Amino acid sequence: MIKQEKDYIARRKKKFLSMSLVWAGVVLVIFIAGLMLTKSRNNYFTLMAAIFVLPLAQNITRFISFNRFKDPDPEFASVLEQMKGSYQIFHSAIIPDTMGTILFEHLIVTSKSIYFLSYNKNSIDTNSGWIQNRLSAKGIPLKQIHFIHIASINNIKNTALKIEKDACYTSEILDQNTKVIETMLM
Repeated sequence: MIKQEKDYIARRKKKFLSMSLVWAGVVLVIFIAGLMLTKSRNNYFTLMAAIFVLPLAQNITRFISFNRFKDPDPEFASVLEQMKGSYQIFHSAIIPDTMGTILFEHLIVTSKSIYFLSYNKNSIDTNSGWIQNRLSAKGIPLKQIHFIHIASINNIKNTALKIEKDACYTSEILDQNTKVIETMLM
């Protein structure tokens, strides 16, 4: 089952950009209306406009934080979506932490394992340690956590076959592990 679509980042960027533009329009309309009605900036309209700058800033910040990431290759995503079995898939899984923020193009949870798939080998090497520590602190054994570097379409097909073998088992652990992963994601 797909928990996070392959165009997740593009949709979030679009949402936060449009909300930023809406809030900017609200702030400008209120400020200009107050300026035209009272012929002064010292009025309650200016105060209200200043208050509405907060949601504007929040949406701009969210847009900027998503803007540095991009969605995974749709061809790779469709290969993973065609797998058989019982699993949860997150495309564009962004995991924030005090150490940094990392993007895994695909994150797959089965009853037996959790697979972190990335196109960037360096980011796996750099960040796998703190992710393993976080997940083991939440009760997930290290032998169930797998980091896989994806470089080609053949590589993703082989990985999909491996994951399908794990996905044939079903248990309540799938839902538990999915909830743990959902709490980690941005």
